[in-house]
Amino acid sequence: MRVFRCFILLSLLILTGLLIPVSRSAVAQQLAPATITAFEVTTIDGKSIKDSPLMVGSAYKVNFTIEVAAGLKEDCVLKTSLERTSGMDRFWTLKGSYSGIDSESWQPGQPTLSFKAVEGTAQLELIGSVPADYLSKSPGEGEALNLGRKISIVELALESGTVVVNRQIEVVNSSIEEYLTALNAKKSLLVNMEAEPAYSELIKALIASAENEAKLGYTDLAIGTLNAIPNSGWPKPQASTFYQWIIVGILVVIAAVFLLLFMRVRSEIGFFRRQSDSQAKNLQILAKKASRIGDPSLTAGIQQMQKELEQSLGGS
Repeated sequence: MRVFRCFILLSLLILTGLLIPVSRSAVAQQLAPATITAFEVTTIDGKSIKDSPLMVGSAYKVNFTIEVAAGLKEDCVLKTSLERTSGMDRFWTLKGSYSGIDSESWQPGQPTLSFKAVEGTAQLELIGSVPADYLSKSPGEGEALNLGRKISIVELALESGTVVVNRQIEVVNSSIEEYLTALNAKKSLLVNMEAEPAYSELIKALIASAENEAKLGYTDLAIGTLNAIPNSGWPKPQASTFYQWIIVGILVVIAAVFLLLFMRVRSEIGFFRRQSDSQAKNLQILAKKASRIGDPSLTAGIQQMQKELEQSLGGS
């Protein structure tokens, strides 16, 4: 029995001796890659961006810190998809000193920067601009698509190609920004405005139409749809009637049909024009139904929305 216990103890000691080097190797391997420990994006005048998107054509300043652990055998590579800002002769500026970067021979005017992976901390500043044509895409017929997408601000990789960190931020243009502002404003109205339930359902249908248009990049059409929603004068809530619930049902059917057609022909710009025109005609029908049930405020509200939608389509 004593011999058996000694055998177990000896086995455990041998196993522990074998695992310790493996564990140390794993920890060293985990600590070896460089990483970015601090990262802040601001405008050139120092205003923090935080969670806001970047604007095409605008210049930004990025301050970040790189921590390099001991034992890394490869060189490191910094990259940015920003372009050099007008009037600047460089992208990168080293703050303080870091022995991995030779300030006498490096080329800070290039978007790619290589440096030796020397253990320590490097504080850098990047100044660059989002390309003015970063979101440019035209499907033809003079129409422009406005689809937001992310841009790689700072990518830290190893010389072998392994990407360690890639900091990306969403980019928008003025059309997308205008659409987002209008969308938030109309959604806020829908939440805070006390209105006839049937009219509120109509507003929801138009907001959903605008969101679907914007998802495909047609933000100008989406803005026109949102502008058809009046900022005031919504019909006040009254006692619900059977006919008003019929109107709600019609609106739900219109929204469902729109979504089905939208999925089938979502790549055709002409569809949005035809659908918006169809929505205007449906509003005219709803206005007539509302007048029959003797609700002048609901009728006036629907007619006003029809007029706004027709004007956004270029009608009279």
